[in-house]
Amino acid sequence: MDGGDPFGEPVADAPPAPLSMEPPQDDAAFSMPPAPVTQEPVVMAPVVDDFQAPGVEEVSPQQAFNAQWQQELNARRNAEETAKQTAITQASSDLTKFTSERDATRESKMSKNRSEEQVKLEALEADLESTNPWERVVKLVDLQIDEGEVGRMRGILIQLKNEGIKSA
Repeated sequence: MDGGDPFGEPVADAPPAPLSMEPPQDDAAFSMPPAPVTQEPVVMAPVVDDFQAPGVEEVSPQQAFNAQWQQELNARRNAEETAKQTAITQASSDLTKFTSERDATRESKMSKNRSEEQVKLEALEADLESTNPWERVVKLVDLQIDEGEVGRMRGILIQLKNEGIKSA
């Protein structure tokens, strides 16, 4: 076995031919005769299950799932509709309650403002009858502020109020 193939076959002196991806030129070995063309449609016979009882229609798992899903969707839809109606009635009652409370608060505030205005008008009329005009001016000016020029003005008004009218 000098220089031979390890399997005992003699090695040819010529290298093997390279492999090509082209189909062989002789297509006769691979060709098939064309199928005959018929004008009639092909009809398949229905599949008959030997274990199915006659007259009983079997429901596929997909159909069973779809039926169950539709029932679940209908149940959800009904639950959502009742929750919606409950929320609508609750909102309506809350709105009427809010409106009545707001109107009551508004009426009480209006009556309070009227009474405060009446007291202020009576005080203003009483101030008009005062003999010292500076007292009326001092009541119209806020004297609680004590900053810069306002403080000086406040001092002058208080001084004039305390002195009264001496020019007469």
